[in-house]
Amino acid sequence: MVCCRLIVEDRRIKKPFLGGWRHKRINVKYLNAESQTGPRKMPPKDTCSRMVQYIWMTDAVTQTPCDHPTQMWRPDCFISSESDKYLTSKPYETYEEMMQRLDHDGKARIIQRNYRIYKLLKHVKEYARQYRELVDNCRKYEEETEMMYKRRHQLEILRRTNPKSRLDFDMLYDLVEQWRRDRLSCTKQRFFRAAVCAENYMILDKTVEMLNVIDQKRRAVMTRYRNRKRAKFLTVNCKSVTWHGYKGKLVEMVTTRNQKARELKMMYDSLTNYSVTQGERMEVLTMLKKSLEVHNCVAAFHLIRLLDEELDYLARGIAKDMSLHFFRERIAYSYLYFIRSSHSCCCQNDDENFCKNVDDEKLREPIAAKTRMCNSCRKLLPYSKFTVHGRMTRLHTCIACTWLRERNTRHVNYDPYVHLLNCVRSDEKAKDSLSTVAFVMQKYDMYHLVNNIWHGHSVVSENRDLFLLKMIRYNVNKEWSPWNCILLTAEEAEIHCRIEDLATVYSKTLIEQILLSHQLAKNHFKHLRKFENKFRETFQNIEDKLVYEPAIKVADYNFT
Repeated sequence: MVCCRLIVEDRRIKKPFLGGWRHKRINVKYLNAESQTGPRKMPPKDTCSRMVQYIWMTDAVTQTPCDHPTQMWRPDCFISSESDKYLTSKPYETYEEMMQRLDHDGKARIIQRNYRIYKLLKHVKEYARQYRELVDNCRKYEEETEMMYKRRHQLEILRRTNPKSRLDFDMLYDLVEQWRRDRLSCTKQRFFRAAVCAENYMILDKTVEMLNVIDQKRRAVMTRYRNRKRAKFLTVNCKSVTWHGYKGKLVEMVTTRNQKARELKMMYDSLTNYSVTQGERMEVLTMLKKSLEVHNCVAAFHLIRLLDEELDYLARGIAKDMSLHFFRERIAYSYLYFIRSSHSCCCQNDDENFCKNVDDEKLREPIAAKTRMCNSCRKLLPYSKFTVHGRMTRLHTCIACTWLRERNTRHVNYDPYVHLLNCVRSDEKAKDSLSTVAFVMQKYDMYHLVNNIWHGHSVVSENRDLFLLKMIRYNVNKEWSPWNCILLTAEEAEIHCRIEDLATVYSKTLIEQILLSHQLAKNHFKHLRKFENKFRETFQNIEDKLVYEPAIKVADYNFT
């Protein structure tokens, strides 16, 4: 057997010796293959090498050797494998027996039963949470209602203690009248005739005493009101001119008239502040006196003389021994008179035409454009000072004369009825009602509607507590009016608004009674239907927007 070996040599380069072998007979040296080839050439830049371009992968499946027992020639010798399984024959089992043994239906029933229990427990927990929230909300609602009731009761006590308005004094007079009636009825039940006469005398004496205290409070309120009213022309001119300009932005402008009025108002507040020390009082009077030295009018001379007198009293210590209250009131009145007449004073200006434009410098409160004379007090008053109600056709009596007349005849507390009327107006405004009936009605109309038509109690529960009653719509889908209302408590009103068919809840007798009350209200307030047709949608078009209006002067009026 002959073996041939091909050897290729490249002798163009000098090859390094890397090892090999030499033939013993012919002495030929054989080198390694690495040394036989030349150095590896660098491929060009654009050449793609197969080795770096991709790699060819081949998947091959092979079977690993499996351990198996070895069969021996001896029948009693058998070497088993670790993975062998021993099977034994069992009795034959049918399909029905196998399904009965597996019991898929029973296991499905167990799963369904457990799932239903889980779902039921989940719903129970959810409903329990909702129930707890509902109970908590009901408790909070009751607490808020009770707190609101207590707050209103506290406010009523404060108003009785420190009355400021006519409604507050009406409340006090009504309270005295109720006390007198209760005391008289209790006296008639407890005593005989002689004791009743003596007790009536004591009741009359106590009633006169309480009325005197109320009149004292009323006179004090009137005094404070007059003090504010006499300086009202200053307070009004202190306010800056405001109006809504471009894109509804509020524009505010402080004029020289406002600046002058604020300076005068600060001096007036300093004069009327009697709780200062003697040194501070003398400093205020001295400052005012220096500011009046440039004037040579009669009002300024009179005011300077009064200031000198009080400064003398304070310097000699006479103010400690006697009261200067009335003297200081005289100084305040003189100061206001000087302010009213200083607009035409030419003491500080040598211009000949200065006194010709006195209306431009005069500090005057705005005058009402529409006025009317009261038939009782014969005073020329604006329309806002007259009493209005639903059945009137012409303005006759002002509010002051009406209050005095009602005070001499009866004592009615209109505060609950004003609250009912305000609740009706707020509800109608929230529902965007186009009707004007609720806004035209006054407290006298609400008093008549509650007491004479609905008899002063709830239709359902006959609750007479006016603090708990509400006047709501009878037909929720229609606008409120005296012929579409019902008097209920707050809880009953909420339930009434949720009833879809009133005939299924209210009895036939109750519905007939309600409709009869509506017919009485329609006959009594028939004048309101004319206002409804004339002024409908008027209140919806009124914008809460300030519009600049120039001050009204006397020359703008046409007196007839």
